[in-house]
Amino acid sequence: MAESELESTEGRLETRLPAEYREAVLQFGLPRPTSALLEAIVDQELRLRDVSDFLSPSEIVSVTEDWRELGLPEQFVAFATDCMGNLFCFPKNSEASDELPVYYFNHDSGAVDKIASTSSQWIDEFCSVTPN
Repeated sequence: MAESELESTEGRLETRLPAEYREAVLQFGLPRPTSALLEAIVDQELRLRDVSDFLSPSEIVSVTEDWRELGLPEQFVAFATDCMGNLFCFPKNSEASDELPVYYFNHDSGAVDKIASTSSQWIDEFCSVTPN
């Protein structure tokens, strides 16, 4: 992934992605969770919403724009999905920021809930899941 792709995404959505997210995806690429994560969350009855896919920069734009037409509030930018198609989002931000909270958009109810103070905190929760 190139920094220019992230800059293009930010320009299209008039937002700034958090620096910690940008640095991680530029250095390591997008995480690709497997079904083992979902299985461990379900089997261990963990209080985590599963993440099934991290969106590429172009998908961030298309998914965010599509879901805004279907109820995603304008002040959120989707960057990942769960197994049911619900969205993990950052708040829209006009200034460069080291970290931003992570929100969960439930497409069935339209509810938006803050689930982590930072993206690194959110990722750390998944890293602590022990596979079956």
